[in-house]
Amino acid sequence: MAEPPPFPTSVCHGCAHLRLNGNRRGSVFLACAEPTLPRYLPQPVVRCGRRTPAG
Repeated sequence: MAEPPPFPTSVCHGCAHLRLNGNRRGSVFLACAEPTLPRYLPQPVVRCGRRTPAG
């Protein structure tokens, strides 16, 4: 992926549950792997009680 992920202000960035999904046309989507949340949250996310720092 050459370009940075979309929605740089989203709290999803830096979360262990973040998955970047792309399609053949080059679009990138932020997906959440936390099972109690919807897979694709409206972006940008400004608060999340399930956020787990990655790393």
